[in-house]
Amino acid sequence: MEKESKFHYAWLVVLGCGMLIAGTVTFYTVVIGNFFVPAAESMGVEYSSISLYSTLVYLGIAAGLPFVGNMIEEMPPIGIAAFAGIQSVIIAILSFTNSVALWWVGGAIVGIGMSFTSIVFVSTVLTNWFEKKTGFAIGLAWALASVASAIMSPLSVMMIDAMGWRMALLVFAIVAACLAVPAALLIVQYSPERKGMKPYGYDPAAHAEGEMAAGVPFSKAIRSAAFVLLAFALAATQIASVINTYFPVYAESVGFAPTVGALMISVALIFDIGLNPLVGWTIDKFGAVKAFVAWMAVGILSMVILMASAGNVIMAYLGAGLGDVLYVLLGVGIASVASTVFGTKDYGKIFAYMTIAGFAAGSIGGFVITKLYEVTGSFDAVFMFVIGTVVAISAAVVVAGALGKKLPWEGERA
Repeated sequence: MEKESKFHYAWLVVLGCGMLIAGTVTFYTVVIGNFFVPAAESMGVEYSSISLYSTLVYLGIAAGLPFVGNMIEEMPPIGIAAFAGIQSVIIAILSFTNSVALWWVGGAIVGIGMSFTSIVFVSTVLTNWFEKKTGFAIGLAWALASVASAIMSPLSVMMIDAMGWRMALLVFAIVAACLAVPAALLIVQYSPERKGMKPYGYDPAAHAEGEMAAGVPFSKAIRSAAFVLLAFALAATQIASVINTYFPVYAESVGFAPTVGALMISVALIFDIGLNPLVGWTIDKFGAVKAFVAWMAVGILSMVILMASAGNVIMAYLGAGLGDVLYVLLGVGIASVASTVFGTKDYGKIFAYMTIAGFAAGSIGGFVITKLYEVTGSFDAVFMFVIGTVVAISAAVVVAGALGKKLPWEGERA
């Protein structure tokens, strides 16, 4: 077994994955929201019109994912780098346009590119590179991306104030490309075998000569009840995690100052940095299904705190921070559960098809939450909806874990 006290290239892959996630996923789905208001005002359109960019991004991801499952294993680094670069080129083009329709088309193209640089690719790569501490590695990659986003978000606001949203958006796209493209081209390798290496934690005694990756074949996995349950869990988690975006609306609804809502998002980002590796560590320590359900309980607690936080800013911040666990579980949580249930044999392809429903659901998550608030006039209904959704997600994951033990594997189970 390789000495784990030595530096292993797998940890450099974690860094590269974090850079890739930041320069595509978190920058172009989260931080870019800072540009929506000034861009809408400049072009004379409603905020809701330009924010449709986000809906089209999610739909673009869903449209691209079927191709990801079939292509990522054979795609060279320059291919992933190209998909990362295309996203930045599109965002750079948006800095020159006066057409809101181009934001919609751009969002769809960014989403298609993002399908090759987001959760499926990163989770598959890190599952290939780590036989031990896989959950921690995936969580750490997302945490690194959160650090970059937490830095870039206020910087983007400062740039908008200093140079206007157009020039700021162009610089924003260049920074994203400088993170993602070199990472994809020079650091991230699909598997250790392509570098003539073994995964981190590899133990020769645990592997038979010439043994292949073990798991459920794609053809059997995709027709299983476990697959359907985990696809539902991923889609429902995507919807529930959208709550983070609406903290400013909640803050205003209970009479907090506008700065409170903005700070709730900042607190969630700060918690995200610590929660990602912590959730990953607990998955490695206690198992993916048990850890997932336990952290979902924290998600329920966060909603209860938020329901009781009217008039108490500290509770609002605490609820927002703990609520970020739903977003964390959307990444490292679901990815680890899928690996536990289906193994690594056809993991990338299985997870890609599973994720299609998740990103399609993400496109309507905001609509569901805003509609609930508009109809009831209170965010309590939204929080209760999230609690009910979390309970359903947890049940689906538990049942999928049990059913997964009965699926036919090729190779030895871990």
